[in-house]
Amino acid sequence: MKIGIIGLGLMGASLALAMRGFKEAYLLGADRDELVCRRAEGAGVVHEASTNAGHVIERADLLIFCVYARHIPAMLREHRHRLKPSCVVTDICGVKVPLYEVVLPMLPEGVVYTGVHPMAGKERDGYENAEVGLYRNSGFLITPTEKSTPESIDLMRELAGYIGATRLAVVAPAEHDAIIAYTSDLMHAAAVGLCITPPQALHPAFCAGAFRDCTRVANINAEAWAELLMDNQENTAAALEQYIEDLQKIQRALQENDNEGLREMLQRGGDNKRSMLYK
Repeated sequence: MKIGIIGLGLMGASLALAMRGFKEAYLLGADRDELVCRRAEGAGVVHEASTNAGHVIERADLLIFCVYARHIPAMLREHRHRLKPSCVVTDICGVKVPLYEVVLPMLPEGVVYTGVHPMAGKERDGYENAEVGLYRNSGFLITPTEKSTPESIDLMRELAGYIGATRLAVVAPAEHDAIIAYTSDLMHAAAVGLCITPPQALHPAFCAGAFRDCTRVANINAEAWAELLMDNQENTAAALEQYIEDLQKIQRALQENDNEGLREMLQRGGDNKRSMLYK
């Protein structure tokens, strides 16, 4: 079995490291950076690496796109004739519906497409930040498409377990995008919002765990996240609207000296958080 990984940045290289030995497969990697290819091949992250994506695509039995969603349609359009008839294709992108509307109609007959979304990452991107344990104890979402098969879904389940994911869900692409707008897109927007206009006299001595945790993901790849948020704009805008409404309720309780109303909202939020932890 040959597994092709397109994109050897943080996510792709970490996936390759975690997949070593999976089904005793031969790992092929592609990246536009020649130095990254040489480093990945030399360090044994993949068995073979190339800047020629087509060379990887034509040999892969399982093809995994670990690049920005906007790059995938062009790559498939250029190289779809190279895909093996029985190839299983997947991606790890954070938005599914807009991507699948474009790529599924262009796939050759017999090619299977079953997307996934590992819920893991770091604030720092790039090959140099890859690590074998990035996906351990993470969530893993499988998003079947009209071109999925039961066998391809089972393969994604097996892959998830092999790389160490412990929370698995199979969801429709539209449901994925709607919930990700809350658990990921909104979190990044909120963290950035907290950092856009900080107090002028802010000193590191003021910053403890709450500030660190609430703003961690504001250390952001602006290019990548602008694309992600815009790709999922309708869902993210709706999540933001609800969030802003809830913040305004807290603001009004403070302005109106409504101690009981404030306490009830804090209690409800705390109860909801505790229920999320123990589901």
